[in-house]
Amino acid sequence: MRRKKEFRRATRSWVALLLLAAGCLLPGLIPGRTVSVPTGVEALLTQVLTEETDPARITFVRTACGLVGKVGYFWGGKSHVVGWNPQWGWFRRVTAKGSESSGKLRRYGLDCSGFVSWAAITAWRDTSVYDTVGEGVKTQYANCAPTTDPRPGDLAFFGDLSHVGIVLGRDGSGCLWVVHCSASRKGVVVTPASVGFSLYGTPAIFDGQEGSS
Repeated sequence: MRRKKEFRRATRSWVALLLLAAGCLLPGLIPGRTVSVPTGVEALLTQVLTEETDPARITFVRTACGLVGKVGYFWGGKSHVVGWNPQWGWFRRVTAKGSESSGKLRRYGLDCSGFVSWAAITAWRDTSVYDTVGEGVKTQYANCAPTTDPRPGDLAFFGDLSHVGIVLGRDGSGCLWVVHCSASRKGVVVTPASVGFSLYGTPAIFDGQEGSS
């Protein structure tokens, strides 16, 4: 009995040391911490955020870009965790219906609207923001003020409301860029809005800001 207790104490000590090492070497894997923006995306942000002055919009965009190339697409994937969700990357059965992946085991991640909601609660460090943004593409669209002149942090939607992303802004050539969690591209990516985004809206998280028609 004594040996079992000693073994359990030793095991807990080793686990604690491993978690500490993970925090030093892989800070993005610790709950509550965000991950850094990839170098290539950072260069793009330098261009598209040049004229943006609202710190809330900038934080929202930069937070979203922290997951580029790091989190995969998962049908029905949501997260109410502020910062990195330790469940990402682990195999889980897809329970949401309506996808060819439904019922299958996939590495856990986010879907498009789940990505937007996660970016919002993490940028604001407040899980209640989740309800302000809403869950699901159609709900997120309904919670936006339509705009035809999108700014960084506005939401971008496919015309049939099948997909949503976050506007990064325009580069020097006028190209509008969007960060989104794409099923066809298997995760969080940055692409031109021309891949299918045609509707834009200002989410209610930006208090006092209204879209222009």
